[in-house]
Amino acid sequence: MMGYPGAGKGSQSKLLAEELNFKIYSTGYEFREMAKENTIAGRKVKEVIDAGYLMPHWLATHLFQRAALTLSHGEGIIFEGVARKESEARLFHTVMEWLERPYRVLFLNVSEKVATKRLLKREESEDRADDAREKIKVRFDEFNKHTAPAVAYFRTLGVVIDIDSEQAPEEVHKEITGNLKNRD
Repeated sequence: MMGYPGAGKGSQSKLLAEELNFKIYSTGYEFREMAKENTIAGRKVKEVIDAGYLMPHWLATHLFQRAALTLSHGEGIIFEGVARKESEARLFHTVMEWLERPYRVLFLNVSEKVATKRLLKREESEDRADDAREKIKVRFDEFNKHTAPAVAYFRTLGVVIDIDSEQAPEEVHKEITGNLKNRD
């Protein structure tokens, strides 16, 4: 599940996981949990999150690899917010290929305007520092600089499914499930 901050990755991951009985692995969740720890790494992760930047690729890939390598044979998983840099996307593909785990990238398309509205609303309801108005531009810049090339890499592999994420959440979910059924 990939897309701009505020595209609905978390919400759509939850809906899809419930329907498919899959686990969810969220890099953002893992980092927010680390940021609560009173450790050197926890404080550094909090600093990076609060500034609106992406984590170093080595830390992000370590966490997703741990999740991928501990799956049982028939167990499904939704990776939400994974492979946000091209180097991570390449490693993700390598790991999944080695594990013989086919995958699809659901790219939730949303405009910056709509995403900004959603992030500001979420900042009020969830009190997330990275959703503050002054951090949103940084997060969009990080997406355009790092994540857009990762998505472009996945496109070269033919695994991206584009989803209109500006619709109501139920309609987005319907589009996701329809696209996945058509590709089985």
